[in-house]
Amino acid sequence: MGDFHEAQDVTQEAFVKCYNNLHTLKDPARLGSWLYSIAYRTSLDFAKKNKRSLPYSEIMAKPADDVRSWLDHYMLQESINKALQSLEEKSKTAVVLHYLSDWSMKEIGQFLHLSVSAVESRIRRAKETLKRCLADDFEPFFRSYRLGRDFEQMVCEQVLRRMGHFYIPVTNKKQATDWFIGHFHLKMNSHGNLLLESGHELYLLECRLHSPQTMPMLTFSVSSVDDLWSQLKSGGVKTEPIETNELFGKRFAFYDPDDNKYYAVENQ
Repeated sequence: MGDFHEAQDVTQEAFVKCYNNLHTLKDPARLGSWLYSIAYRTSLDFAKKNKRSLPYSEIMAKPADDVRSWLDHYMLQESINKALQSLEEKSKTAVVLHYLSDWSMKEIGQFLHLSVSAVESRIRRAKETLKRCLADDFEPFFRSYRLGRDFEQMVCEQVLRRMGHFYIPVTNKKQATDWFIGHFHLKMNSHGNLLLESGHELYLLECRLHSPQTMPMLTFSVSSVDDLWSQLKSGGVKTEPIETNELFGKRFAFYDPDDNKYYAVENQ
C-alpha cells in the first residue's frame, strides 16, 4: 500500500472478510495462501478507490538537521515504490512474496497458478526492470563513488603479486607443457615449471580424471586480441569468437588440450 495507516485499514477489512467467509475454506492447510489472497484482493480494491496522497505524519515539519535524511529516506521509498508499480501485476506480486514474505517459488506458483519455471522467469525479468528503473534514479548519486579502472588495475596487480603462482590441472603434463611453450613461448625455470611474463610460476598438475570448470583458469593481457586470435586459430587451438565486454573490453576465450578455459583481453 505504501502507507502504514492505509495498510491498517486494509488489514482490518481483510480479516473481517476472512472471518465472514471462513466457512468457504475447504483445506485448512491452505489457510495462509487463502488469507493472503483475500488481503491481496482487498488491497487492490482499496487502491482503486483511493488516490495516493502524502500521509499527515509525513508532511509535518521536520527538525532542520533531520530534513536531509528524511528527504533521502522518502525519496528512496518513492523510487522503490515507483519501480515496483512499473511491473506487471503478477510479477510485482511474485517479487513481493519472494523477497518480502520469504515465500518459496513453489508456493508463489500455487498462489498465482503458474509453474515454478514461470515464477522464476517473472522474477528474473522483474529484477532487470527494477534495476533499469532504479539505475536511472540513483546513477547520479553513485557516479561520484566510482573507483575507476585505475583502482581495478591496482587491485588486480596486488592480488596477482600475492598469489605467486597458478595451478592448472592436466591429464598429460608433457603435452600441456609443449602446448604452452609452442603457442605462448613460455620459458621454464630450474624446477621445471613454466614462467609467465609477470614472473609467476605456472604449475601443471597431472591428474587421471579431470572435469574442466566453466570459469577461466587464467586471463592473459595482450596487446592485440585480433592477432592472438588469428595465431591460435591457425594453430588449431579451440577458440570462441571475439567479443566486447563492458567491463574488460575486447576479449575472447580459448581452451587447452584438456579443455581448460582461458581468456585473452586487450590492453587498454
